[in-house]
Amino acid sequence: MKKIPKQSKRLLFNHYLWNKRINQKYMPHAGYMGNGGDIHLVLGINGTGINHLTQLLSQPLPNSHFIHNPLAKFEPRLTLSTHDDRLAIPYHKELTADHPLNRVYRIYAENNLADTNYNLLLLENKKTPPALLIMKETHGLLATEALLRELQCHALFYISDPVILAEQIFSREGLNTSYLDLESEAVLESRYLKRFLSHDLRAILHAYKLIQRLSSRRQRRVQMKIFTIALIQHMFRMLAARYPELASVVDFEFIENDPKRMQFPLVNWLGANSLERSERIINTATFKPDGQMSRRWTRSWPETVNAFEVLSAKDVSLAYQILIDHELMRDEGKRKTWDERVVV
Repeated sequence: MKKIPKQSKRLLFNHYLWNKRINQKYMPHAGYMGNGGDIHLVLGINGTGINHLTQLLSQPLPNSHFIHNPLAKFEPRLTLSTHDDRLAIPYHKELTADHPLNRVYRIYAENNLADTNYNLLLLENKKTPPALLIMKETHGLLATEALLRELQCHALFYISDPVILAEQIFSREGLNTSYLDLESEAVLESRYLKRFLSHDLRAILHAYKLIQRLSSRRQRRVQMKIFTIALIQHMFRMLAARYPELASVVDFEFIENDPKRMQFPLVNWLGANSLERSERIINTATFKPDGQMSRRWTRSWPETVNAFEVLSAKDVSLAYQILIDHELMRDEGKRKTWDERVVV
């Protein structure tokens, strides 16, 4: 019989205690009956980009229930990891029925359905469609595939420049932030590498070795965080390709010059017969004509940053070199500079 590591034993015990608290606060069947297909997830690395995307989605969808970072808000408090970031989780392809993540999301779906049914009792027009349940989450991202498979939910993945996302994390939380620390270990586990990087394994391991050979702890920490963000976003692209009926990608690089390229991901995310709602999002969001054929965002996205506060020029140059050389990012020379993005 395989011996269970001490850390896993502690997590299993935490999950056991958590399930007992759930049964006491709600009912024993809570979190088992909710329809995961009612859930619309917006997932991505924490930063202004995903926050702005969520704002764009919420403005033209009045009949919707938005929940920001539901895992952090849920009570009783979740503990998915023994690391400093309690909401971090290694890669999972499957979730058990009583896993906290599974029960939490289903409880949100159950509550949304109950609220919708109650509101319909108060309305004369019973044909009003149920409220959309939209949740933006930036934690527990390595459990994304398990959530897609278990809940059959719809997911919208926001991806952006890994270097700028890392700069935002460090400037907001400091260089010693625990955010994505566990993920930095988990993306190098064999099950993750075999699932998402089997064809690029040699290049990924070479990039990791380069990072570990850097002279200072600060350099290693900065580059490892950027490397981890790039690998998570690579996972998002792979999942969108493997589960096209459930998951779509919103890539800032593509929609920056042509916001209408967001229409297909939105239709796929919102479900059948949602073309009108997706057009409403694009037409009423914060775009404005700039004298060209395309329309540009009017709010500040992370890509409009033209200076770094925490990362040095050496950090940025080395990060792009590692990402480009190991095919985790396209050639930066073909992209506009940060100053050009601001001037346009």
